[in-house]
Order: sequence, then structure tokens, then C-alpha cells
Amino acid sequence: MSQLHLPIRVDRREQGKIIQRLERLEGVELEFVDLDVGDYELPGGVVVERKSATDMVLSVVDQTLWENAAKLKATHDKVIYVVEGDLYEPRFHQQALDIHRALTHLTIALGISVLPSNDEDTSGMLIYLLGMNAQVDPDPIARPAKPEKRRAAAEFIISGLPGVEPDLARDLLRQFGSVRDVLNTDAEQLAEVDGMDLERAQRIESVVTHGSRKG
Repeated sequence: MSQLHLPIRVDRREQGKIIQRLERLEGVELEFVDLDVGDYELPGGVVVERKSATDMVLSVVDQTLWENAAKLKATHDKVIYVVEGDLYEPRFHQQALDIHRALTHLTIALGISVLPSNDEDTSGMLIYLLGMNAQVDPDPIARPAKPEKRRAAAEFIISGLPGVEPDLARDLLRQFGSVRDVLNTDAEQLAEVDGMDLERAQRIESVVTHGSRKG
């Protein structure tokens, strides 16, 4: 029987019980790096973002969830949020509908999974099982998504940027290529696209680079 081996790239800021849990699991090899986005990179292009319930709710309220999701989707094949704690505890009752909308939007429109977790120990086990499943060969009958579905998903992500309507999202993708290329384009170049002005382009650049760990 082949020996289990699960390489996981971990953002350096992740520490505590979850790391201790992962280190105790068979076959896990942790590599601590400075990740641009996400907290855990698993095999097969899978990325995990770990959030407390409080942070998740706050990101819904201040809308930063969408810029974070766009960055994750632009650079990884599969995005998963692991949320620790109760999103529906009484102190969040006023945001309940917003939370419902956000979770359904992530799942249906963006194809992003949200997994609940009780604590760091549970999160560690979830990440381990996600990694093990990511290494399993997919169903050979499965086929890649149709190009038009991928294109629609790309347009949806770009239209989530501030001041970008669907028509402008299509123009940006036509001009620069992929979601990643659009997000990596500076404000001056964005402003050259018809329908885009420099002020809006700078706002987009500010959103995309917010919280960057580079330079």
C-alpha cells in the first residue's frame, strides 16, 4: 500500500491549534509561505480561506467578501471558505438575510463552497479531508465546463468590481483576456477602455490591491 502524502502550503500567519492538528495527521507535509491570497493551498488548485463567523459576517456587511472571493477565484480552480463559529447566533440576527444572500450567491453564482466548523480542531480535519479528496482522480466521465459557462462566470466576477456593469465587464475581458489579467492591470491601462474613467479605474485598483502582502 502506498504511503499517504499530503503537501499543504500554509500562510505564515496561520498558527495555533489548527496547525498542531494538521501536524498530527498522517502524511501531512506543511510548507509555510507568504500566500498572496487564501490561507491553505491544497493539491489540485484548491485554496481554503479560514474565517471566524464574526469576520465572515463583517465581510458581508462591508462588502469586502466579494473582492476577496474575486481574487481567490482568479488564481485557483476551487475555492472553499471554512467558517468557524455560528453565523446565525443572536447577535447577528439583523444580518441574517444578508448572510443568506451571500452564502447562496457564493455557492450558485461563483461556485464557491462554504463549510461550517466548530473550532480550529475541526477546521484542521476539514482541510485534511479536502486535501485528500483533491488528490483523488476525478470521474473520467466528467467533462470540463463549456466555454460559455466559463465566460459567463468570468464576466460575473469582473462585474462585481466597483462601478463595473456587465457590458463593461465584457469589454474589459475582451481587452485584457482573463479575470486574472484584468485584476493585474493598473488603473492607467484600465482607464483606456471605452466606458471607463480614471477615477473608477483607480477605485478598482484600490479594491484589488487592498490587503496585498506584496511589496
